[in-house]
Amino acid sequence: MSKSAAVSHTDVMHLVGDIDEAVVAAILATKASYQEIAEAAKWAEGDAEQLGKSGHVLSPAAEAVYDILTTDPTFTPASDR
Repeated sequence: MSKSAAVSHTDVMHLVGDIDEAVVAAILATKASYQEIAEAAKWAEGDAEQLGKSGHVLSPAAEAVYDILTTDPTFTPASDR
């Protein structure tokens, strides 16, 4: 998927799993790219500390998605799905 292509509801569900519809809408509202959502999900699944230590930072849109995911009780890391 190109960075400029719009991310769909299906894309979000594929990347982050079965989450509440309001959470999907909030993620779509960030206008984050597919790559940014994938990266935020990886961080939210527990890799944030390790990635942060390496000096890697999230883009503002990915950070918004990360914040949404880490405060959502319906988000389940891929390893637990």
